[in-house]
Formats: sequence, structure tokens, C-alpha cells
Amino acid sequence: MSTTELLHLVGSSWVIPGPTNIGMVERDGGVYLIDSGNDKDAGRKVNKLLSEKGWKLLGIVNTHSNADHIGANDYFQRMTNCRIFATKTEKAFIESPQLEGAFLWGGYTPNEMKNKFFEAKPSHVTDLIDADTEILPGLRAIPLPGHYFEMVGIMTDDRVAYLGDAMFGTAILEKHPIPYIYDLARYRETIERIESLDADYFVISHGDVERNIQSLAALNLQRVADIEGYIMEALTAHRGDSLAPSGQAFEDILSYVCDKMGVALDVGQYALTGTTIRSFLSYLSNSGRIVYQFADNKMYWTIK
Repeated sequence: MSTTELLHLVGSSWVIPGPTNIGMVERDGGVYLIDSGNDKDAGRKVNKLLSEKGWKLLGIVNTHSNADHIGANDYFQRMTNCRIFATKTEKAFIESPQLEGAFLWGGYTPNEMKNKFFEAKPSHVTDLIDADTEILPGLRAIPLPGHYFEMVGIMTDDRVAYLGDAMFGTAILEKHPIPYIYDLARYRETIERIESLDADYFVISHGDVERNIQSLAALNLQRVADIEGYIMEALTAHRGDSLAPSGQAFEDILSYVCDKMGVALDVGQYALTGTTIRSFLSYLSNSGRIVYQFADNKMYWTIK
């Protein structure tokens, strides 16, 4: 990550490209980062870049608390004593990062998940922010829940929208066909909200900077529809099978959808993909399209 990789968008709004794109906004004689990247190594590279430019880091605005977005928080805070901004729910995970793995796994995590991808180093949130409020002059938080609990985006007065993980780039969807989604209903609402934003640049954390967000929004919504369709297909694929007398168990649904979408599971992907599929099942159940029942101490799902 050299200085040549610093991308100027317009006015005081920048992007530092990487595995997780980092936003940067000039304010108050220094700069504020929007998310901090994967880990301390990313932090060191960004810090070197800031030093070369003579920029002082004043704060980090975290869109949400996933480890790849807060991974360098601790490094920056120890080096610069910078402020860290986050919403209330995300604050809990930033300050107690073990919560992320426990939430995704549904219990105490196996050793394979005790790493920087699921558990960043803790950092201290100095400033609580509310969605749809001005954080700093010309820097406004916008509510973007769905991917995670209380995720926000950041809109600058340069008409740049930093969107966190509200949607995913084409290459990411090809590599990871089942993106992580916590709340499907709000995820869809968030994409609709983004489509109506009056912005000239759209910065997603895992993808390219977009000038027109409509086609990418449609791609993300189609991927949601694909997953939903395969789940419904899974519930009818083996009806009448004596091994599933009351519908399909979660593991069978997960296996079916992953096979259809070309996903190979390991422990981490099992946690991420499994949580997403559970979230879809909850959405379909809450909307009255599917039902569950228990038999032989197993939970079975079926179309209503």
C-alpha cells in the first residue's frame, strides 16, 4: 500500500484501496479515517502514508464492528490517541471483540476462529454516534442496517457516500457467492435507501468506487433472491424422504444451498454462511412462508 494507491475522489474525500477499502476525509487540520482496515499491518502502511503526506490522524469512524473494519483501531489509538466513533451496538463489539466470534458461532468459538479475521484487538470508542446525524461538520452518518446490527454509512459534503458492507462488489460476490447478511428485511431496505442517495461517488468496502450504484444494487438484490430461491428449493427437494419426515433440517438446507452456489465450507465459512442461512430462515418464517416443527429432537423446516 504505497502513496500511489491513495485515491483522491473529490474535495476532501479520499479512498485508501485494500482488502477492506478505507475512507479518508480531511477535517480540522487533519484527517479522519472511515474504518481502519484488516489488522495492524494495514495500520502501519496507512500510518506511513499519512506521515509522508504530513497528515495528522484525528479519528476513526467505524461503519460497523466486523474485524476487517476495526482491525487497526488498536494500533492507531495506541500510536496517536485518536478518537473512535461508532454506534451503540457496534461499540459493544469493538470494545469486546470476542463477541463477534461467539455471535457467529452461537457459543464458545473453536480455536480455528480465534484469529484476526474474527477477533480484532479491542479499542476504546470515545464518541457514540446516532444514525442519520451529523458527526462532524460536513460528515453525516446514514443508517445502513442489514449486513450487521447497527451499521452506518458516511456521507460527506463532497457528495461521497462511504457505504461499508451495505453491498458487495462483483468480484467479491463471485469469490463469496453467499455474502454475510444478518437481517434480510433491513438489508433490502438499506439497498433501496442507497439507490435514492444523492451522491456522486459510492465507496463500498469490498469492491470498486462506483459512480452509478444502480446496477450493483440490482446484482446484490438478485443474489439475495438466488439464496432465498435455493432455500425454498431445498425444502421441496426431498419431500417424502423417510430421513426427513417433517421437512428439512438446517444442516441439510445449508448443504443444499452451498452445493448449488459452489461454496466449500471450512470452520469460518460454516459460521458465516450458516448464520446467513439461519437469518434467511428466520425471515421466511417471520413472513409466514415457511414453518418449523421439532421431531426426534431435531428442528425441521418446511414450506407453509
